[in-house]
Amino acid sequence: MTKLDTPAGEQRLERYLDRIGKALGRDDRRASFAMYALGILGDGERKSVEPIAARACADPARTDAVHQRLLHFMVDSRWSDRDVRREAASYALEALTARESVETWIIDDTGFLKQGTHSVGVQRQYTGSAGKIANCQVGASLTIATRTEQVPIDFALYLPTSWLDDDKRREEARIPWDLQFATKPELALQLIRRALDDHVPPGIILADAAYGASGSRPR
Repeated sequence: MTKLDTPAGEQRLERYLDRIGKALGRDDRRASFAMYALGILGDGERKSVEPIAARACADPARTDAVHQRLLHFMVDSRWSDRDVRREAASYALEALTARESVETWIIDDTGFLKQGTHSVGVQRQYTGSAGKIANCQVGASLTIATRTEQVPIDFALYLPTSWLDDDKRREEARIPWDLQFATKPELALQLIRRALDDHVPPGIILADAAYGASGSRPR
């Protein structure tokens, strides 16, 4: 694997950022994305927008302006996360399939432990990440695997009815009003359909027993 802090790694990262930038369109979006991505990949401990802006700005007097620019990109700028994900997946799969052919598609879910109540979709629910019911977000994911390697290519956040049935929460979190509740198996089917639409190399679909049935609407 090429390290990012080598000349070859820097060239690969530049090519990747350039491809994602083309999906974003405008130069200001491309610059903001590159700044945010490098902030996530960098050594700083805090990965939220404000500390990323502070680390990226050589002039402390301009930190607030850079912070606002990144916030605008993340919250208000009109770009398609679907197009960005598609381009990122294509980039990763090109490298993956250059060495081996795809054998499996892996459906799974992941929990992200949280302290508060404001992260979108957070509530007390079971997560395999902790092996118990905990305050967390949960999302379904699709990973493409060869015999020896794997790469996640898509993700869908599970939104409980405690969020979707609460108009105030929906408005504050900017959850689209036409977004309807979906169980985790239904989210998995959405991921599979998107992968088929994007002509991802086929493979045997693997998932645990929880994805074998979609029952009544949970809370």
